Amino acid sequence: MKGEQLALSVQLRSTASFDTYFAGPNAPVVAALRGIADAPAGGSLLFGPDGVGKTHLLQATARAAQQRGLRVVYLPLGNFGDADPAETVDGIDTLDLLALDDIDAVAADPDWAFALIRLIDRLRSEQRRWLISAAAAPERITCALPDLRTRLEQAARYGLRTLADADRSQWLRDNAQARGLELPDEVARWLINHLPRDAASLVAALERLDRASLSAKRRLTLPFVQKTLG
Repeated sequence: MKGEQLALSVQLRSTASFDTYFAGPNAPVVAALRGIADAPAGGSLLFGPDGVGKTHLLQATARAAQQRGLRVVYLPLGNFGDADPAETVDGIDTLDLLALDDIDAVAADPDWAFALIRLIDRLRSEQRRWLISAAAAPERITCALPDLRTRLEQAARYGLRTLADADRSQWLRDNAQARGLELPDEVARWLINHLPRDAASLVAALERLDRASLSAKRRLTLPFVQKTLG
């Protein structure tokens, strides 16, 4: 099955949009990603530690491009580590934007590294746009083939910084207020300390709390939130 066909089965999260991402110190990066659909052809590398929202932003970029009428593929590479690399990426170099999530999951595999080198070369020759996420800058990525690291080093780099807890707390309260919910500080702190810190997981938790609060006609007290989210 070709990569384009595989990508059709990968659903973008409904919560993954630029509007649901609290940029904080990463506002310049978000602004650059918003403009990718209008940017010249070329590659970009989005990197940062776990929890900074790389997947959220890749999917937000893909969704925004789709809404502009562009042909887009989003592939979470961690889901395809056991697939045939050449077959997985076959055909996706002809689309308008390619978003490859978590290159760290496959870059140390020689077959995957070779397939990605060839893919990037085809994207260049076809004058396409591509966006890849990684946990670190290119020089710190474990690559089976040095040529893959060279290709990544030539991309535009966008490093994401970890949000301070105060920023996350404010972002949660803003999102809750937009839903008509009052989120006490102690509840915001509990959510940050007990849930995955990526934006999509936190927004999903707010959606669940919104439904539970409406159904039970309860305010978002700490005991109620702990019981609802387990």
